[in-house]
Amino acid sequence: MRNLHRLTLAALLGLSITACSDSSDRSPSLPIEPPVEPPVEPPVEPTFSAEIRRTEYGIPHIKADDWAGLGYGYGYAYSQDNFCVTMREVALASGRWAEFTGDNVDRDLLSRYINGTKEEFTANFFEKLPQRDQELITGYAAGMARYLDETGVDNLPDGENGCRGEPWVFTPDRIDLMMYLRSIALQASTGQGIVRDAILAVRGPDALQDASAKSLQVRSGLKQDLSTAGRAMRPAESGSNAIALGSDATQNGGGLLLGNPHQPWNGSGRWYEAHLTIPGEYDAAGASLQGLPWIGIGFTRDVAWTHTVDYATRFTLYEVPLNPEDPMQYEFDGEYRDIVETTVSAQQLLDDGSLETHERTFYSTQYGLVLDLGGVNPAIGGWPTFAGTLMTMRDANLDTGLRSLRQWVEKAQATNMEEYRQALRYIGNPVFHEFAADRDGGMFYGQISAVPHVDQAKLDECLTGIGALVASVTTNAFIGLDGSRSACEWGEDADSPEGTNLFGLDSHPQILGTGTAGNSNNSYWLTDATQPLEGFPVVFGWMGHEGNQQFLRTRITHQMIADRLAGGDEFSETPLFDQETLKTLMYSNRVHGAELVLDDVLQICSEYLDGPGADPSSAAALAETCEVLTNWDRRVNVESRGAQVFTEFWGGIRNTYGSPYQNVVVSDEFWAVDYDPADPIATPAGIDLTVQANRDLVIEQLLQANQRLTDAGVALDAPWGEVQYLERNNENVPIHGGAGTMGVFGAISASLQDGGYINPRAGNSYIQVVTWDESECPIADTILTHSQSVQPDSDHYADQTKLYADKRWVRFPFCEEEIQAAQIGETLILEE
Repeated sequence: MRNLHRLTLAALLGLSITACSDSSDRSPSLPIEPPVEPPVEPPVEPTFSAEIRRTEYGIPHIKADDWAGLGYGYGYAYSQDNFCVTMREVALASGRWAEFTGDNVDRDLLSRYINGTKEEFTANFFEKLPQRDQELITGYAAGMARYLDETGVDNLPDGENGCRGEPWVFTPDRIDLMMYLRSIALQASTGQGIVRDAILAVRGPDALQDASAKSLQVRSGLKQDLSTAGRAMRPAESGSNAIALGSDATQNGGGLLLGNPHQPWNGSGRWYEAHLTIPGEYDAAGASLQGLPWIGIGFTRDVAWTHTVDYATRFTLYEVPLNPEDPMQYEFDGEYRDIVETTVSAQQLLDDGSLETHERTFYSTQYGLVLDLGGVNPAIGGWPTFAGTLMTMRDANLDTGLRSLRQWVEKAQATNMEEYRQALRYIGNPVFHEFAADRDGGMFYGQISAVPHVDQAKLDECLTGIGALVASVTTNAFIGLDGSRSACEWGEDADSPEGTNLFGLDSHPQILGTGTAGNSNNSYWLTDATQPLEGFPVVFGWMGHEGNQQFLRTRITHQMIADRLAGGDEFSETPLFDQETLKTLMYSNRVHGAELVLDDVLQICSEYLDGPGADPSSAAALAETCEVLTNWDRRVNVESRGAQVFTEFWGGIRNTYGSPYQNVVVSDEFWAVDYDPADPIATPAGIDLTVQANRDLVIEQLLQANQRLTDAGVALDAPWGEVQYLERNNENVPIHGGAGTMGVFGAISASLQDGGYINPRAGNSYIQVVTWDESECPIADTILTHSQSVQPDSDHYADQTKLYADKRWVRFPFCEEEIQAAQIGETLILEE
């Protein structure tokens, strides 16, 4: 690793050299005066200063005396590994992507509307951040800029994840970085593709249509279209598991935490490990998403925390009646208000190298941007809709970025669970459930993210018109309220963050205690399966809301917790958890879907093959398929043989009966034991063998699974590690874990292609198991499944991936003596 030494500026004293000459016309000598000493300049204090040390697996430990220096060191260290990943996102968020590349000018125009000009964004957003936050972001951008300046555009990494010579590489400043950080908070709302498309589809009143021309035949297709749209509304690659354990659940009486986010393995959704320290003020280790200047999931000397994606409501649609005489006005409380027009411009690079200016007008109401949902169904699109109305939306996360950094810093400064809980009062979390544990045996769970203040009474009163239809079809994934009445506007709590209409801290579902909490992306309802959280409006979590069927991954999470508390599993004869049993749970790789149905599948298969109606043309393939499943260990370990068969089989069952909004198999006929809200962890279960359609479906899907695998060139009984792997420098690194939708706790998202499930796109990513003993140092075992760097020539491109393949862990060095023992390379001192 390159060693940059501290640079000191020194004043150079010039020596006067008198040239001798024999010339007779030499000027007469002048009196010699003593030289004048130049004034002594005080030393120039560096604007930024940081120390960087790296430990095994490329983990940087950055230490600075202030926030600007901490950001500077982190921005530089991160850029050494993954500069191009964040540079690309910064360029996209800047509203200049089409200017650089010629592509996607519409995205730039929308960014220009949301953020305003750079000057407007500075005044309206950046300067409203606390000084500490401004300094950290400023330093991080300066660290990225230094790396770019030293490296040069033409020497940047090349290849798929590189940006050498790319036109979109420029020197980022703090505003460029902040625009990117803000875009992250909008990913589950205004930043969703389906929402962006609906905003950009608006063409204004010139597109006015006769509402009576929208026929009932068009509206009849609304349900199916919205079901398809629902898949687009869910964060496709995001998920996670978390388990927080207090003193009642641990063998040593201390806290214990498992963080298992399921994030993308490529792009800005990847994790990056680091340790950030300002002595006496901030000392946190763990991982950040690419380009974020703070620790997102991690631990300190006293506290550890993690998140799972939370499917609460992030925005509400509002339906407003248009003025029949003026389509640029809408009705509110019996009066008409004007729709606001805002025109923005952006430049697009043309083939001849010139720039063309594009303009677009956006329309907004008091609620926010006007949408045209005609791309979902023509009946609810246009200006107006079939009901003579207009659809608009209000986004709960438009200003969350102003509060995020403050919240994450204060979480890391907490020393116990109540202090941690109080740090959440800013509601700076855009999309996550919160989990934490501390060294004294406290634990915390909170569904404390940005949720619009719409209580159940308001929902019951205001969910009307198109909004009610949309909500019923999507099981409340989309909520549309009556925008004509002030009674339907968002409310507030006494502790709502200032200037927002979000639910305040104390209104959110939460647990503060010494017991257990676990979540695998369902709602808050069964976070403690023994004491459900109930009585909250659906906006706090429409996915798996109170009384609804739960994910298979949720169910196996709580079954494993219950078994471990009772000592009823194979991990240890001693009840309760310790660090080793929690790590074993993480890597257990059970397939809960198989535990529920495989015995019935094999019985159906056997009876079919032994019966008179078996098709001779497919009997051999079916017999082979069922034999492989019979011998399969019902896990997705690298040595498991047959997991691919069940993966494809269960995918076929889900395609038949899967719910696009609840992510579970829903059927009145398929299950032998139907879902029971009073027993949500154990039900539904089994296949109803008395229903011939179920038997036919099983045989059909077994044969289709065989065919898909055969077509892909995958042997049915090949070891899972030879079928699911990550390609790294001409080496196939086996990846254990499997599809979360079939009930695998350690979820891996990978699609079948020629040769297998190659190069998973997401899943287990940064995993941490953290606890404490009597020493001052936290005990953190971690793994970064995709490894630290995206660059193939890095030593840290696949090193942790290979550890993961062997179910190993990294003991994260936190205290000074641990860092010194694990340090690789020289200490780097950066100053500017």
